[in-house]
Amino acid sequence: MGRLHLEQIDSIAGFRAVAAEWDDLWQRSEVTLPTVRAELVAQWLECFAPRAKVRGFLVWDDEKLLAALPLVGRRAKGVLPVGDLASNYWSASGELLLDPAADADAVLDLLGDVLQEAPWPLLWLDLVPLESPRWQALARAIARRGLGVAPHVRYRIGQVELGDNFAAFEAGLSKNLRRSLRKDLRRLETSGPVELQLLSEFTPDEVTARLREVFEIELRSWKDRPGGAVLKTPRVFDFYCRLARQLAAWGCLRVALLEHGGRPITGELGWVAKGVYHSFKVAYDERFREFGPGHLLRMFLVEEFCRRQDARVIDFQGPMTDALASWSTRSYPIGRLVIAPKRPASRLLLAGYRAGASLVRRASSCRLTVVS
Repeated sequence: MGRLHLEQIDSIAGFRAVAAEWDDLWQRSEVTLPTVRAELVAQWLECFAPRAKVRGFLVWDDEKLLAALPLVGRRAKGVLPVGDLASNYWSASGELLLDPAADADAVLDLLGDVLQEAPWPLLWLDLVPLESPRWQALARAIARRGLGVAPHVRYRIGQVELGDNFAAFEAGLSKNLRRSLRKDLRRLETSGPVELQLLSEFTPDEVTARLREVFEIELRSWKDRPGGAVLKTPRVFDFYCRLARQLAAWGCLRVALLEHGGRPITGELGWVAKGVYHSFKVAYDERFREFGPGHLLRMFLVEEFCRRQDARVIDFQGPMTDALASWSTRSYPIGRLVIAPKRPASRLLLAGYRAGASLVRRASSCRLTVVS
């Protein structure tokens, strides 16, 4: 390893200027989400934070990029200015990238040094895979620098480990789920054929058309509530079209449609990268709810991935539900990491956050007994 040095990016154009080196680091890193590549970080910022304060912290060994962390300013709880990852409900585009072959302590100590000077009272990182080696190493580096840090698990994400034998995988599912899948498929097939389309090659115009199909299903689903449907938020639909066209150009985009009698009743938008399929957005037509369309789509998708062998893992990306737990073979925690720079006001804010979090945990553990 040569002489390490740190660079700060403070504009959207700055992320694009280092796209080749950033994406090379992403390829070497353990991060599988393709939405954290430089161009998609820039697109996220253009859509969701065009006027916000941004920082990209980069650690270099001569001309080789060893670590990168993109942060953006926002207001926690709508009040407190904080620095967060470039991610939100609509897309996860912020992550810590770290070269696994690098000296993690040396690289992250340098990153820890610059985080002390971050231009926000707190760093409030909301979508952190807390148990991953890279984040564990950063937390240790932060502790060595004397910065305050408070981790908080928010939810778990399920994953499915795939093989090349669907029958063996299916045999590992619960008896009740297998019985329900067979029953629902038979019932649905009485009124028309059921078939999966898993699309992986697109022209730019096809990307838009296929995304519209998925989001039109969303309009007919339980997610059709104020602010919940993408097609009711044109700015977000345009963002997804740009993102999906880029992912299609990289060969990552997947669109799954479960059709009944030639009409899609369930749709899923996802991306494959580095052997992992990220199940990003799922919707089903509420009129077919009694047939368990989400479970049927999952069954067909697992079978197809076992056959194609272009993914070894399915990552459900969102919070674990009972339905996802029935398919998951493992899970990992996603949490918030609050970091206080070495400033008196930041320390006080972190103490207040810890006290508030402790009160919430105690309140959630209480049980109310009503005596009549």
